[in-house]
Amino acid sequence: MNYDESMKAVLFLLNSRCNVSLEKTAQFVRDVTDGALSPSVWMINGLCRKFSSKSRQEQDALFAALLDAPVMHVNGTAARVNGNNNNVVVCSNGAATMYFARENKGHAGIKDTPVETFAGILIHDHEACFYSYGSDHQECMVHIERYLKDSIENEKELTWNKQMLALIQEMIHENNTATAGGITQEKIVGFEARCDSIVQTAEEEYEASPPSDYYRDGYNLYLRMVKYKHNHLLFLSNLLVEPDNNLCERKARILKRKINQAISLRSFEHLGYFCECLSVLDHFAADDKNNLYQSIKEIFKRPQPQQAGVKSKNSESTDTNTMLPE
Repeated sequence: MNYDESMKAVLFLLNSRCNVSLEKTAQFVRDVTDGALSPSVWMINGLCRKFSSKSRQEQDALFAALLDAPVMHVNGTAARVNGNNNNVVVCSNGAATMYFARENKGHAGIKDTPVETFAGILIHDHEACFYSYGSDHQECMVHIERYLKDSIENEKELTWNKQMLALIQEMIHENNTATAGGITQEKIVGFEARCDSIVQTAEEEYEASPPSDYYRDGYNLYLRMVKYKHNHLLFLSNLLVEPDNNLCERKARILKRKINQAISLRSFEHLGYFCECLSVLDHFAADDKNNLYQSIKEIFKRPQPQQAGVKSKNSESTDTNTMLPE
């Protein structure tokens, strides 16, 4: 049986947006139609690939929008495929978000993403390879707060970690409540001086009480805050820069929920299709002017683009939470 774009849009939304497994999606349609319609899990599984191929123009527009922005958030998150760890690079500027499936981390994972040629400021979680791209960098201060809390828990005799945590919380609060003109230069200079003083305290405390082999994370954080001071405090002087990478963290959860709730990915190829679909779905969902279902239906109405080669049925990827027949 062939289904029109309206049914394809429903099936695609249930599986890819609502995180319903293939079997439950098929069963739901059979139940609500009293068995008149009985889509196969193979057909539903193939909708992700079809939607990806038919939405290339939306993907290209999102890619260009990310490159044109002055600031971009970027993060990497793990995705298991057939029992093996893979990586997904998440890029977002709030208005546009894209997901890129990659088999490796590092520079190989950044290749062919907007990060590779981005000329603006990158906000990230201290991924060392990100420092090779963009014009400047802001590290996620929420992560720094977590590391400081861990240091406080494990190095109770030290004072620098408590002082630095209080200072960071004060700076973020000042940033969030500042007027349209931003934080005054006088306050910025004061924050920087207090940061330097606390780092000096950390140096003195670690000289008096060297870190143990059991726990060195606090000491490593101190060294990191010395080396990357500019990248921790950039948000104070640049109105476009946020002090955290929570935007990408939220976007990454969408991918994780799908994988944890609905599917077990069996091929890297399908992870790529799903990431491309997720990029377009996120864009449509964020556009209040358009109906998500109608937007997806219009995509499925488009003719299938010409493929460089034809894949056999056995080469198509499988995405389900139970084993499908060979």
